[in-house]
Amino acid sequence: MRRLYILFLLISIFIVVSCNDNENSTTDTNLEYLSGFQITTTKAGHKEWSLVAEKALQKGQDTLIILFNFKLTFFENDSFKSNLVADSGLFFPNKGNLYAFKNVHVLTKDSVKLLTDSLFWDNEDKKLHAPGKIELIRSNFILLGSDLQSNNDLDEIVIKHVEGKKKL
Repeated sequence: MRRLYILFLLISIFIVVSCNDNENSTTDTNLEYLSGFQITTTKAGHKEWSLVAEKALQKGQDTLIILFNFKLTFFENDSFKSNLVADSGLFFPNKGNLYAFKNVHVLTKDSVKLLTDSLFWDNEDKKLHAPGKIELIRSNFILLGSDLQSNNDLDEIVIKHVEGKKKL
């Protein structure tokens, strides 16, 4: 989990430092501040997922976009499956992969809720991976653990180091 935070911090610092070089600055190397960032992907004419961020940063045509206060909504045949919400993240538009950091929540249409500090969405495999501690909440039952792997609607889940408890 710390590795993901360090990666995010290093990439952010690299982008900011490289944009402060005024001597070699061109339009393509400046940071673009995007407010109301949104992207939607489809497959066979049906929505797969939609990403909306309050703010985003992109350096020229880089294949990395830094997101702030975002929501990734998953669909199946244009119907809602789940939402992934986080304070910040790294989005790789060329592959559709996403790293989410800080206050990460996933809420499914069946009211299953996942809470964690960091999570990776692998768009090719259509899998979520939360390497750190997680809480999985359904009704009045909580599963605690770490190193979760799941599909995006949390109905096929593998968690290492699991313990459960009934919510009071």
